[in-house]
Amino acid sequence: MVQLPPEVCSAIVRYAASRDLPALSCTSKAFQRAAEPRIYENMTLRDAQSVYLACYTLLGRDQSRGAYVKRLVIYQDPRRITTRNNLSNTPPQFWLLIQHALIKTVNLESLVIQDPTVSHSWILDHEDIKFQLREAALSLPWDSHLVTFLQTQHKLLSLSTDDSREDGPLYPLSPHSLPILEVYYGPILVVAELLGSPLKRLKMRADDDTVPLIPTIVSDLAKLLKTLRNLCILGLPEELLLETTHLLSNAVFAPQLRYLGVLPLPSVMREWHYLHRCLIKFPALTVLELDLTHLIPHPPDGLQRAILHDLRIYCPSLQQVVFWISQHRLHWYCRNGQWLVLHHSGRHQGQDNLWRT
Repeated sequence: MVQLPPEVCSAIVRYAASRDLPALSCTSKAFQRAAEPRIYENMTLRDAQSVYLACYTLLGRDQSRGAYVKRLVIYQDPRRITTRNNLSNTPPQFWLLIQHALIKTVNLESLVIQDPTVSHSWILDHEDIKFQLREAALSLPWDSHLVTFLQTQHKLLSLSTDDSREDGPLYPLSPHSLPILEVYYGPILVVAELLGSPLKRLKMRADDDTVPLIPTIVSDLAKLLKTLRNLCILGLPEELLLETTHLLSNAVFAPQLRYLGVLPLPSVMREWHYLHRCLIKFPALTVLELDLTHLIPHPPDGLQRAILHDLRIYCPSLQQVVFWISQHRLHWYCRNGQWLVLHHSGRHQGQDNLWRT
């Protein structure tokens, strides 16, 4: 059988659909060598079985396949949960296998790990892990293992993490860690550790225990983060709205802020002017998200339009306004001078990504 030149195989692989690459790689050694870099470049593993097989493959043969991996996603697809195929039920040896595979992915740039038990951060704390991530979404506890790992990541641009353990301390980052980090999503306590990074887009969430800390953290942001352009606060109660917006309106980043949310609209209409007064201080603001869930009855579209036009009087730069009513998301946007609305149901503020734009 005539062997195609390597450059011809590479050209065929380049134009082949991703779903056809595994079959193509089985036709000959030449096509296998050409196809494997694309096959392993982006790996999405949806359950324990696929994770095990992928790690076994990366560690097999001459262990060269790990160098091909640029993006790795590990999570549990709820549609694939069975008694024996569930990341929640895997032993420590399973996570040790993942650690060994990560050591081989020396060119990894993007890593997503959703650990259902939020307890295996130790897999990243190994001296032989050499990759430098640009993006990381880690459903892992903020503990000494995770902090040790993050302090080695000098090229990280985007990060999301979980909170520290309930019974454990919040481990601090050393000075000058994450020197180019621009995007963060996670608990408000962790935000306090990232004030030395040049954050541009920030989404922080507060729970019942950390809600009282919102003004303190916002005050620190207001003094230090000149680079901030988008700010989303989840869990902001109405009783802290006026204090928080006052701090933001006097922040060093206020003149350049483009996105702000999710603010609870005051229940008492005569208090709206406090919010309006603060909005005047945001001349570049184009996107605003407001929570109307607590307003009874819930404002219909007509009243929402009236609220929208009221906001525009004080902040004429607004081009998009999102109203949240429980899990209903009403996205108003301006097109050719007309305000239109999109209705979305079954949405959650924590999963919305408008703050990243």
